[in-house]
Amino acid sequence: MDNVRIKILLVDDDEDDYFITRELLSEILLWKSELDWVKTYDEALNAIHAKQYDVYLFDYRLGFGKNTGLDLLREAITHDGKSPVIILTGQGDYRVDTEAIRTGASDYLIKGQITSYLLEKSIRHALERKRAEEATTSAKNYTEYLVTCSLDMIVAANLNLEITEFNPAAEKMFGYTKSEILGKSIHILFASSIESQKVVGKILKEKMFSGEINKKKKGGEIFPSFLSASILKDIHKKEIGIVGILRDITERNRLIEQLRYNAFHDPLTSLPNRNLFMERLERLIEHVKRDKSSSFSVLFLDLDRFKIINDSLGHLSGDKLLILIAKKLTECLRKADTVSRFGGDEFAILLHSVDDAFNANFVAERILEDLKKPFIVNGHKIVISASIGIVLKGELYNSPEDILRDADTVMYQAKTLGKARYAIFNREMHDTAMNFLQLENDLRHAIERSELVIYYQPIVSLANAEIVAIEALARWQHPQRGLLLPDEFIPLAEETRVINNIGYWVIQNACAQNKVWHDMGFSNITITVNISVIQFEHKELPKQIGTIIKNIGLPADAFELEITESTVMESKGLVLEIFKELNKMKIHLMMDDFGIGFSSINSLKHLPFSTLKIDRSLILDIDTNPDASAIVKSIIDMAHSLKIKVIAEGVETQEQLELLRSYRCDYIQGYLLYRPMKAEEITNVLIQKNKYRSDMKNNITSEFAPLLGER
Repeated sequence: MDNVRIKILLVDDDEDDYFITRELLSEILLWKSELDWVKTYDEALNAIHAKQYDVYLFDYRLGFGKNTGLDLLREAITHDGKSPVIILTGQGDYRVDTEAIRTGASDYLIKGQITSYLLEKSIRHALERKRAEEATTSAKNYTEYLVTCSLDMIVAANLNLEITEFNPAAEKMFGYTKSEILGKSIHILFASSIESQKVVGKILKEKMFSGEINKKKKGGEIFPSFLSASILKDIHKKEIGIVGILRDITERNRLIEQLRYNAFHDPLTSLPNRNLFMERLERLIEHVKRDKSSSFSVLFLDLDRFKIINDSLGHLSGDKLLILIAKKLTECLRKADTVSRFGGDEFAILLHSVDDAFNANFVAERILEDLKKPFIVNGHKIVISASIGIVLKGELYNSPEDILRDADTVMYQAKTLGKARYAIFNREMHDTAMNFLQLENDLRHAIERSELVIYYQPIVSLANAEIVAIEALARWQHPQRGLLLPDEFIPLAEETRVINNIGYWVIQNACAQNKVWHDMGFSNITITVNISVIQFEHKELPKQIGTIIKNIGLPADAFELEITESTVMESKGLVLEIFKELNKMKIHLMMDDFGIGFSSINSLKHLPFSTLKIDRSLILDIDTNPDASAIVKSIIDMAHSLKIKVIAEGVETQEQLELLRSYRCDYIQGYLLYRPMKAEEITNVLIQKNKYRSDMKNNITSEFAPLLGER
């Protein structure tokens, strides 16, 4: 093909792909090329009808309407049958690749994996094959063609079905020499006599045939081929025989099978993946509907603390462990059962003909027992456990998704009960799950329906009885369930990520309310808002808070974020980064629920907290439990040494207050002074306190007598 100029048309809506293709073609030295590029389907149709190109390159996913590269392929075959078409596909599009070949594409190439060598080879083979096919269309070129070095097998026979021509490619493939095959019946090349009679009969009757058939080599080996055959006529249009072009499609079928395998199997463990599992599960659901004697059950398995293994030994060791576990799970099952890897450390198991707890439990117990045996990975002895959720009587379900949902639900229940165990899903769990789903759906609309409300609880200074801060507390006024406290919906909001919207709604409205109080003259009030760990996953958090405060016109130091001790410890790196940004904005930070987690003095020393709130569980019995009292006093002393103010929450008795005063606690919060109230109630309290502030010390109201004590 030296000194040959080839005109190529690329149809692709992505300009980057055009530049890549142009660069690859420039690296090919065997021939020169002219590359034209069009982006739209109509432009492509016009170019095809013009018949100006030697080769077409069609992207399957054109991106401009419902038409695809396969539609263009059919147009090219119809209107320009002389020029071959190569389809460009995405990796793993095995269905597309298969359909492209069957429709008539010369080849397909996977975008992102194309090299100049692969592109040159594909174009060269496509052109050679096309010339070979064209050569067989006329008797005039018949003899000339047979002596060429065709890549495809050419076999001809007379009307007596005796082989008359057998080209070198056919010799090589079938294992017969031309001399020994000439005169033999064409049936000798077919894998079965039934198939040969069927195909030959169709050729003689319909004058042509195109399709996949099995052929047989001299040694008896069977191989798949694609046959294009027609009746051969002489110059007087008299039928003189049959001519066929055969292409070995062993490699093509292997590629198709590989594509299908990759689409339905996990690349790491070679187990069926989620797609194949769901396909088999769906078929089984339909089967048991027709055959009431059939049954099945599903197990959903999640490895316990697998992340620790990845973090400590590395992902390569983690992958090796998963391979070993996959093998172990397979050994625990029958051949008729299916074990699938869903990704990560999750596996699903389909048990055929099992609908009773005894047999399902037996399988689960065997799995748990076998997993107790140490796995050796890179010289390390690893012991792993799993939590398993079981759904019995899968025939009661209508969709695979419903089964997996319930299996996942009960698996998490097993995990919360202590891991390394299994649990069986029951109807009560189903009802609970449905209630959960309903509550989740309701929560997603709670803001737009104005169902969320904010209650406010004052924080009071022990030094002068002044309200120095007010905590904003979210409540959900559910239309059916009544007023829901945070513990009843915040965990759900965090799990579903709705917490982000709720969190910003609370910040927005709490800051707006504090601006109202400031405008009324209560400018000493700081509003405090709790923030979820989920919100800390967003690096834009400081910017968004800053925007809210600025738009409302509230001073930054009149706003304080409450972050739980557990949030700080779980997301320390990210927290530190966000804390720095918030600190620059002069926004105060408070560590909430201190004393129930694992924070250290060192953590407090390196994080810019201005305030620490002692958890109510420690305040509860400080007046009766010496140990609790000693812990609270030590926390206060430690915080003061770091110049951090301390709030004690959950103060409910005079005795607790007096102890906290003696420990020099800075602020208190609790039912002894104020319960959470609506904004208008807080406003009335502030107005009342302002009214009597001037003579407070001389005329202490009963409300503040417990706070200040006798003077």
